[in-house]
Amino acid sequence: MAQDSNQRRMRASSVSFAANESATHSHHRHYSSQGRMTAAGGQREQESIYHSLSSSAPSFGALFQNINENTTHSAVNPLDIPKPMFSIEFEGGSHVILRPDRIVRGKVLLNLTERIHATRIRIKFRGEESATVKVEESFDSKGEWLHQAIISYFETDWKLWGNDASAYSQCAWEDLDVGYYEFPFALKFPNCNYPPSIEEPTGFSIRFVWSALIDGPGLQSGLRSKDYITPYRPILISTPDKSWVYKTTLIKDKRTVLAEVQAKVSRQSLCPDETFTMQLYLAMIHTEFKCTSIHYKFRKHHEGKVVLQQGTAFQSNVRIILTGTVNSHDTKTYDHITFNIPTRLVSPSFITRHTRVRYDLLFSVTTSHGHLIKSHHVSEFTIPITIANLSHEQLLRLPNTTTIENYRHSTASPFFFDPSLEEPPSSSDIHLIDPSAAHSQGEEPPSYSSLAELPPPFEIRRERKEHTQFMTRPAKNVHLPDMSDAKVVLGLYGEDW
Repeated sequence: MAQDSNQRRMRASSVSFAANESATHSHHRHYSSQGRMTAAGGQREQESIYHSLSSSAPSFGALFQNINENTTHSAVNPLDIPKPMFSIEFEGGSHVILRPDRIVRGKVLLNLTERIHATRIRIKFRGEESATVKVEESFDSKGEWLHQAIISYFETDWKLWGNDASAYSQCAWEDLDVGYYEFPFALKFPNCNYPPSIEEPTGFSIRFVWSALIDGPGLQSGLRSKDYITPYRPILISTPDKSWVYKTTLIKDKRTVLAEVQAKVSRQSLCPDETFTMQLYLAMIHTEFKCTSIHYKFRKHHEGKVVLQQGTAFQSNVRIILTGTVNSHDTKTYDHITFNIPTRLVSPSFITRHTRVRYDLLFSVTTSHGHLIKSHHVSEFTIPITIANLSHEQLLRLPNTTTIENYRHSTASPFFFDPSLEEPPSSSDIHLIDPSAAHSQGEEPPSYSSLAELPPPFEIRRERKEHTQFMTRPAKNVHLPDMSDAKVVLGLYGEDW
């Protein structure tokens, strides 16, 4: 019995050594279960977010078998057994914001309470746009259906620990001992503008999502962290300062001309916290009509659409950012309108295949007619405004701004690189040898079996490939409280707005 016990200890120690040796090559830190300490030496608190183990981890039955005979009959509540912590932590904490040509760093945290078998540990990053509409189908007696399109902008991952996936060979798995692990990572976002993160209108969203995964042994599923959504902000420069004039005519009942309107706007596009100024001139055409009041609303429009078999379904949501009143007069009104663009609830104007965000200034003009019995009429007109997030003066101050590409016309994708480097290596750092040149000098070109793999910092970057997935299902028993029926324009197809 003593000999068997010694053999088991030797096997356990060799497994622990193999796991730690593999960890050394992936830049991660491991702390034993007896003293789970951070690099600074402080005690790390147990996080409240837990995730269930896959079939590759030891089961509760296997755990109970290791309890000695003296405690076999004691009551053990499975809920009291600590579960592993698997999470992602970013440099900068929860305030991390994605931007073009930026580097994002962080680490994957793993706290194991049981030894597991794992093929590899990966971190994944993806960007996607989701568009969902609810439509009343006339051909179906059950009523409403949900139509959803999910557009994947990109998806990239990086091996933090373990064995690489191979197209020609199966992958071995290793033991990962009980303890606390940290796996650093670094990602470079290309100099490319994607749409900003949104969650409106209901059913439409643009998200940039991180997740960490443990691939189990023998192609089994393993642990998976929760999804971490980080906001993305594109770099959009406002237009040069240039005033423009807006003119319109207010008409009642499509026959009676009420007033002529002229507005001189100081700028076509603005940034949050900048001042909007406008000169408004309104003149009544007929003396029997009087202007009683003028109000305006600064509005943000979230619009979404999905192309269906019968046409295009539209969904929209209008948010009022601020309101104001104009000093009006009976026959002629001349007033200066000034207000600051708020920083809250204001994001850049943009357009995608399924989503559009735009702004305008809605004016409501109330006129009265008659002497003893007065009738009132409300006329409306809108003035468009575009919103950027950087002023035009920043165009030459920010590096590489003029080389930013639109995501639709770019094949560049975000990519991970060795976190020990300050910057990812450029393509010019990789020197490839031309086999034909070596052959001309009397040397045989290298065979395929002798070609060494590129080290992680010089791995070939894959081009971005966008793909779309469509799904349709009945809306019955689907809880979508804020989603109303979309308006379908029959026979209208295409991606243009």
